[in-house]
Amino acid sequence: MDAIIAELKSQKTKLLDELTRINRALTALTGGTRTAVTTDTTSATTKTGRKKRQMTPAQKRAVSKRMKKSWADRKNKAAKAAETPTTS
Repeated sequence: MDAIIAELKSQKTKLLDELTRINRALTALTGGTRTAVTTDTTSATTKTGRKKRQMTPAQKRAVSKRMKKSWADRKNKAAKAAETPTTS
């Protein structure tokens, strides 16, 4: 049963990619006056047919670590700026 579901999902993805290709061709030929036909708003593809990128848990941890470091650096820089007296 899982194999059938996986095959159907694969076929759906191929059909959506083909529909996107056709829509692009129509847009190019008509000068962009035709609107794209959207058949499935819950799919993981955008209007351009690209799949949304999913971050792995390891990538999320890495981004979190970088952002925490960035925020700490910004906080330290602001604290140092507040400590130093300005001369007028």
